[in-house]
Amino acid sequence: MKKGFWFFLGLLLVSAVIGSALGEIVGLLLPVDSFARQFFTVVTTPSFGPAEFNFILAKITFGVALHLNLMALFAMIIATIYYLRTL
Repeated sequence: MKKGFWFFLGLLLVSAVIGSALGEIVGLLLPVDSFARQFFTVVTTPSFGPAEFNFILAKITFGVALHLNLMALFAMIIATIYYLRTL
């Protein structure tokens, strides 16, 4: 089965979400003033939006933002390696 571009993007998105969730969980389990907690909970937020579509009967606003941390980056790297190995 040939895995295409959309499969790769979906894999990256899922790995980013799972990695971010794991990073937040690890951050909650660590002591409050520790360096490790600060290291795992540093977040960057790439975003798109808001884009507004104004129709006659309705106004729709659309936007997407991902809260990515270090664990999300690690998960995306692992997902990329997995994708490249299974080609």
